[in-house]
Parts: sequence; structure tokens; C-alpha cells
Amino acid sequence: MKVYLIKTPEYNIEEFNEVCSFLKDFEGPLEFIPSTYKFDKRDFYFLRYELFPYHSFEYSSNESKILYDANRATPLSWRELFSLCNYYREVFRIEDDSFVVLLTNRKNALNWFSAPDKLKNIFVHTAEWDSFTKVSPKYPIAYQIIENILQVLMKADLENVPNNYIHNPIRGCMNDFCENKKQIVVKLQTANICEDCLAKISDENIKVEILEQALTIFNGIRNEVVFQGIKKVIKPSPIIVDNKFKILIPEHNLEIKLTPLFKTLYLFFLQQENGIAVSELSNYCDQLEKIYKKIRPSLSKQEVSNKIESLTFPTGDGFNPTKSHINKTITKLLGKELADFYKISGQKGKPYFIKIPKNIIDIRF
Repeated sequence: MKVYLIKTPEYNIEEFNEVCSFLKDFEGPLEFIPSTYKFDKRDFYFLRYELFPYHSFEYSSNESKILYDANRATPLSWRELFSLCNYYREVFRIEDDSFVVLLTNRKNALNWFSAPDKLKNIFVHTAEWDSFTKVSPKYPIAYQIIENILQVLMKADLENVPNNYIHNPIRGCMNDFCENKKQIVVKLQTANICEDCLAKISDENIKVEILEQALTIFNGIRNEVVFQGIKKVIKPSPIIVDNKFKILIPEHNLEIKLTPLFKTLYLFFLQQENGIAVSELSNYCDQLEKIYKKIRPSLSKQEVSNKIESLTFPTGDGFNPTKSHINKTITKLLGKELADFYKISGQKGKPYFIKIPKNIIDIRF
């Protein structure tokens, strides 16, 4: 499912790219496609720089729920915001089942963080996030994008709130209404979807892969929010490898999920006291094969040997992409600061190692 990301002129291109880059890091059926298309201000007079932020409504605010207020820096009506999405759809002939997401610093008529319409258009307010959290704005903005996509797919009723699937008071769920905007940090911290909303998602037959991708993104955002302000003193937590080869960080209720071959390399490096250079990795084929065989007992000895041989290829052609994938997975899960303890680190020609102290590693297989 394609998600086209566009912007209004005043939204900084570097910040826009940061949001897009963050979302594109997460694999799944949601394909994020950024565009720096520039709207012609002759077609959309309310985008002219000299009018920003001094602009009165061309259209009335949505259903007049909140009257125009000059103290809110002359916001745009939802109709104006969605007109940009619809215009982009027409110009580039965007598929009806694809999303178009507008990122804008401009406030909106109802003073919402974000909202979708019935045509799979979404706007997200990108400014003033420093009033609610100390993390980079790209994280709450990305959260709003994913939240709205799921709300559209689950057919949540955003016109009559609160209701069974748009919650007020809040529950710590993706679909909390957050009438008090400061409550937004609660759902950023929980990365949760309540049982009622999960049931609705199931009823609407939303693909499990979409939900998994969304929850992975939420969890990545959660870690950035939870660990904000303590990153300078952050310490690694104990890691457990249980008898089913699950790599667990119990203090954070997290699991490092890797494919069997990638897990083999990671578990091998977890057990190394002084690290191993890539050029020496082929000397440890027996140890690697023993680990891989335990994880994949159904494979023949030759199949195991072939897999490990490709992993320990002398030039490092097998090792480098495997290491990169492992580190990318860990960074998404834990955030950059904490992940530094758990990644496979090192430099070309020198030993590679995992920084976490060996006395807090518990291997049970």
C-alpha cells in the first residue's frame, strides 16, 4: 500500500526528509514515497509566504465546531488542507487505494494534531511539538501518520467523538482523543492499541503485516520518547537468550527478533570476550555451525555448512550485510543510544564485538 508524503512550502525540507527517512527504515506493506512537489501559489493563494501566518479563511471551519481565532495564528480550514491532497492526486494520478499525507506547519481550524478524510487524504500539523515532548519532532509526526492510516483502514468514526474506538478519557491507546493536547505524550510512551481497537482492526480485515509494521514503528518511537532526558546516563540492561533461542531484554519487555542465520552470528558474538576480526571468522565455522544446527535442527549437515560458509566468506561479503541488517534491527527496536550497547561494533581490519558487559548476559541454551 503506497503512502505519498507531501508538504506545504513553509515546512523545512530537512525536517520533512527526516520524517520520510525514519518511516522508510521500517519494512512492510506500507511503502512511503516522499515528494518535494511545490504547489503553485497562484492556484492556492493561502500558501503565499507574505500571507503566512496572516491569513483569514477562504472557507468556513469544519462544521464550525471551533470558531476562527486570530490567536491561533490564522489557521487553515480542513477543506483548504485537503484541497492540496486532492490536487496532488489529480496531477500525479494517484491510485484511489493509496494515501496522500500533507505535512504542514500551518495550524488547522479545529486545532487537531492531524486528521484524515474519506478519500485517504491526511494532514499532520508539524509545528510546536516541543511543547509536548523533548524528542525530535519527526517521531510524533511519524506517529500521527501511522495513527491516521490505521484509523482510516479500521473505519474509525472521527466525526462523532468520543465513541467506542476514539477514546475520551484516554486509555493509553493509539485512538485516544487527547482533548487536552498535552496528553499526547501518553500514547507516544505506550505504543499501544487497546483490545477494543485491535478487535475492530481484525473485523475490518486489515492485513496482519500492516499492523505489525505499524506496531514496530510505534515501538521505535516509544523508545525515543521513554529514554529522552536519560540518554547521557543510559546503561545497558541484562540480556537473556532462553532455551528456545529467543533474545530477550526483560527490563524493557523487548525481544531482538532475527532470522536463524542472523541470530547465529549474533549469538556467536555475544559469547566472544575480545571480539573476532572478519578475516578470522572462518576459523570459527565449527562453533557457528553448532549454534545454527541447534536453531535449525531440521537442516542437514551439508545445508548448515553451506550457510555458514557463505556467512564467513573471507572477503566479508557475507558478514557485512548480515551485520548491517542485525544492527539496523536493533537500532529500530532500542533507539540509537541504547542500541549502541547491543550492536555488533568494530572497524574493518580490527576485531568486531558487542559492547554489553558479559556479566549481564545469560545464555541458557
